[in-house]
Amino acid sequence: MNEPQRNAIIPEKDWAGMTATIFFVGIISLFIVLAAKFPQGYLFATYEDLPGEWTQAFFFATTLIISLLLTCHTHTNRLFFALLALACFYVVGEEISWGQRLLSLPSPEFFQRHNLQQELNLHNFLTGPTATWKKRIIEICLVAGLIGYGLLYPLLQRRGNRLAQWLADHGLPVPPLYLSPYFVTGALCEVRLFSFNEAEIAELLIAMALAFLTLHHFLLNQKGQGHATQWLPATAMVGIVFVCLIGAGSVSWYCWKSAGLHEQMENRITAGQKKFAQRYYRYGDWQNAAALYEALLSKDPDNRALLRSLAQTYKETGDEQNFLATNGKAIRLDMIHYSRDPRQIAVNLSLFQSFQQNGKEEKARLHLTRAMQESRDKVLLEPYNAGSFYWYGQCLQASGDTAAAKEQFARAVSMKPTSKKYLQAYRKSLQGGKKS
Repeated sequence: MNEPQRNAIIPEKDWAGMTATIFFVGIISLFIVLAAKFPQGYLFATYEDLPGEWTQAFFFATTLIISLLLTCHTHTNRLFFALLALACFYVVGEEISWGQRLLSLPSPEFFQRHNLQQELNLHNFLTGPTATWKKRIIEICLVAGLIGYGLLYPLLQRRGNRLAQWLADHGLPVPPLYLSPYFVTGALCEVRLFSFNEAEIAELLIAMALAFLTLHHFLLNQKGQGHATQWLPATAMVGIVFVCLIGAGSVSWYCWKSAGLHEQMENRITAGQKKFAQRYYRYGDWQNAAALYEALLSKDPDNRALLRSLAQTYKETGDEQNFLATNGKAIRLDMIHYSRDPRQIAVNLSLFQSFQQNGKEEKARLHLTRAMQESRDKVLLEPYNAGSFYWYGQCLQASGDTAAAKEQFARAVSMKPTSKKYLQAYRKSLQGGKKS
């Protein structure tokens, strides 16, 4: 066989497919390593207003730009890419709450009352931190759509399925099969089997898949005009990833250095540390939970709730000395406040929890009884104060009466619907008091 014939049967390397696969494996591996060993890094990669979310926004923005170019330069798929551009415009706006946090704009009262996260966006009217039937329906439709379009559609089209071929001929672009891991894994993450912010991983994978999809069809169009080369798709992919990462890092750095945004970012990080500490705690990962609680206590060293949580991680790992020291510190701090005013409901509840954690049941019951009595009196004396019902609900919840606690939290929310504290307590009571 001569040299020209040998070259003719060697298949052309799929540089785009290899590049996309390398990125996919790298991203999934990175998230696994961060979740297992570097909880602070996982927080930055998956929590709101931090580099991970900004990276998503830049990939969706990239999809928007390429979709607009395709709308102008293609005919068969013009409607699809026009709709995709419109969808990405909406998604980018929603991701950044239409610039609300960048510009430090307050949420209008309507959004504070009805938006599940009290932000200036639309999707949190239907979805948010709590599970609702609307949210579940949206998730099911999204999962079905991602798997159907990203995996089944290109497989059927390749096998000559009539319906798939008809859709391809009438304007529904076929995604390359090398993007199917992005779509399928994104769909699985969207289900949130582990309740560990996998939805943010899903959004990143979907954003990348759409950016690479539009790039693929843009370059197909260029190839048809004789402009594209074999290595150009892979190079363009690397360029897109680089630009999006640099853009996300730059915006995050700007927010961190901006006087008006730094405090908001710090508050987001603190909120994320609390949530992820609870999640690691729930999964029995005491080492990572302890690391996050220690980071939180470095900012707020006298927080008794955090001290108890850290003490529990020591208790679970058998570190009796650190458990007693940390639990004892929480009790001493509360006793200072208790000596000044023994009627404080919050202090008595805190002492109840600390003594109960330490196995001193008699002292724990004493403080719970006192807190319960004070909260009942407060409801009778201040029936128009939402805080009265909130604290009564906390006492009832501590005593194990979750149904009655839910009613009190609901009253507090009805009297002051814009209170994040009351809303959070009520939502937790709907979930049976579980930590999210």
